[in-house]
Amino acid sequence: MKKIWILFGVLLSVLILYKVFFAPGDSLGGAIKRTSSDGGDKAFHNDSTLAHPVRNAASAPGLGVLKGNYATKSDSLVAFALQRYGTEYTYGGVTEEGFDCSGFITYVYNQFGLNLPHGSSAQAKLGESVPVQQAKKGDLVIFTGTDLKDRTPGHVGIVITNSPKAVQFVHSSSNGGVKVSELEGTLYQDRFLDIRRVIP
Repeated sequence: MKKIWILFGVLLSVLILYKVFFAPGDSLGGAIKRTSSDGGDKAFHNDSTLAHPVRNAASAPGLGVLKGNYATKSDSLVAFALQRYGTEYTYGGVTEEGFDCSGFITYVYNQFGLNLPHGSSAQAKLGESVPVQQAKKGDLVIFTGTDLKDRTPGHVGIVITNSPKAVQFVHSSSNGGVKVSELEGTLYQDRFLDIRRVIP
């Protein structure tokens, strides 16, 4: 009888090891942190163009991106912003611990010597307005809040594409944290207000 229990224990251990190291599916398990209590953010925001990576201390990139061989300040700024991808949304947040939408903008641009105010209304007045067809990397894209009838600035992101490509932008959303979304063909197109060029 004792041999049977030992054999059972060995088989159970092998099964557990197999599940941990070789089983298909999401091997990250509990490492994924939801950004909403009901987990509905993924279904609600189906506008991201990249899969969400999980950021942790071992894989989180540092400021080394600033040393990259980028052609322009805008390229370097966009690369830096994208490295914050997956950082959770925090109301009023302006640090790597979490950002709100305008706090993300303030943080990113500050790394490049551009001191932008915190607040989407204030950021919507910066630089010069350019047509959406001329949007380029590093421009701010300004949106209303979630109430489409209120046409005042309530959300902001950073354009990561150059025309004539469709406008994509990185932003800190209350549903998903820092992520990449598209302008055309999404709810963001209805909320769109302006493109602001703050990098000459």
